[in-house]
Amino acid sequence: MMSLTVDTKQEVLEAAISGLPRVAKAILATPNEARAKALDAAADSYRQTGRVLGYDEAKLQEWVYAIMFRLRAEVTAQELAQHKNEPQDNAPSLVPESATQNPAISSVAPATE
Repeated sequence: MMSLTVDTKQEVLEAAISGLPRVAKAILATPNEARAKALDAAADSYRQTGRVLGYDEAKLQEWVYAIMFRLRAEVTAQELAQHKNEPQDNAPSLVPESATQNPAISSVAPATE
C-alpha cells in the first residue's frame, strides 16, 4: 500500500466533509425503515476510508464518530427543511370565502336560503 502524505489525508477528509450534504440527501431518499441501514453503510464506508488513510483504531473511531455526528445533523437539517416546505393539513383554504357562499357551487357549500 502506498504511503499517503498529510496533504493527501487532509484532502480526503475535506472531500468527505464536503460530501456530507449529498450523502444526507441520498439517505433521505431511502424509505424511513431503511435509513438506519443506510447510515450504517455510510459509517462502514467512512471507516474503510480511515483505514486506507492509515489511522489507528482509536483515531479511526474518533474520526468516524465525528463524521457520522455531522452526517446525522445534516440528515436532520434536511429533513426539517423538507417538512417546513411541505404543505400542512391545517393550512388555510385557497378557496375565497365568497366562493363558498355561491349557490352555483353546491359541491363546495350547500346553498343558503
